[in-house]
Amino acid sequence: MHQQHTPDKINSYFIEQIKDYAIFAMDTEGIITTWNKGVEQLKGYKENEFVGEFYGMLFPDEYQQADMPKVELKSALEDGLYETKDWRMRKDGSLFWATIKLTPIYENEKHIGFTKITGDITEQKELQDKLAERQQSVLELKNTELERINLDLDTFIYTASHDLHSPILNIEGLMSILKNELEAADALNSATEEIVQHVVDSVNRFKRTIADLTEINRMQKGLSENPSDEVITIKEVYEEIMADLHKPANLKDCFIHTDFQVNILKFSRKNFRSILYNLLSNAIKFQSPDRECIITLSSRLEEHYVVLSIRDNGMGINGRQQKELYTMFKRFHSHAEGTGIGLYMVKRILENAGGKIEVESEEDKGTEFRLYFPAEV
Repeated sequence: MHQQHTPDKINSYFIEQIKDYAIFAMDTEGIITTWNKGVEQLKGYKENEFVGEFYGMLFPDEYQQADMPKVELKSALEDGLYETKDWRMRKDGSLFWATIKLTPIYENEKHIGFTKITGDITEQKELQDKLAERQQSVLELKNTELERINLDLDTFIYTASHDLHSPILNIEGLMSILKNELEAADALNSATEEIVQHVVDSVNRFKRTIADLTEINRMQKGLSENPSDEVITIKEVYEEIMADLHKPANLKDCFIHTDFQVNILKFSRKNFRSILYNLLSNAIKFQSPDRECIITLSSRLEEHYVVLSIRDNGMGINGRQQKELYTMFKRFHSHAEGTGIGLYMVKRILENAGGKIEVESEEDKGTEFRLYFPAEV
């Protein structure tokens, strides 16, 4: 018949013989009182070198100097448990990556000490580090490839806009000569004049597209430059834009109300001017024919952003159109000139600077764009 053991004795044998984890108990001051075989295997200490010592001896030197052992004890006592993954030290001075669980123990609601369980997960960390390194290498390769693709696209855009410029000017000149020849031969009737005008209109649209490609190429180069340290005055840029902005003859004058609660912004002046010009000209172009044109331009500070709001009571944008709002060359209204790159450029400039753009719009009611610029000044 086997000798009977008490549950406490069995539990003691169980803990003592676990070798994959270092398990030990301490008094209320962190002095080691009992240990298991795992301490010797994991940390390299014999019992007489370990028991009776402050458990801080198991920490890397810089952790001991920073008083981290006492910080852990205090945290465990306050929170009921201290749990982390961190570096710990063996007797020979080598470090290993460990799981750590430090728990205060009580008897009759009186604090009598701590238990600590430490496991070695160095191999797991090495595998994770290798995986992270491999992922980083893959990411760097992808970034290099994207940079090459972007360079190729920039080269293509520049070449296309440059090489197409001369032929389209030649076509424009030839159409002017053709029109004069038709007039001289008294052959410019309504039918031939309409054909000539269609060609001229197509040429003009082509020229605008070339100009937009050039602008996109310029913007791409600007985005790759370091962020500007310019400090600009919002009101000053707005007034400069309004002096240059020419309203199409077929549109009503707009009343523009301004409320600049924040007037100073750290941002590239040329990029800010481009953003504000695009949105103001859109608000004017896409006004409603059924009511007076009213535009409200305001700025405010919101958390870490300077928020610039442009709100109008114009034609508005429906839900389907809003999903494609920032797509290059996407246009939603045919009555006004444009190629549909303005909002694409606004979004790119803002996001590259750490900002964002939001829109709220209802068809035939109006639109509000909110531009979030990082508030650095």
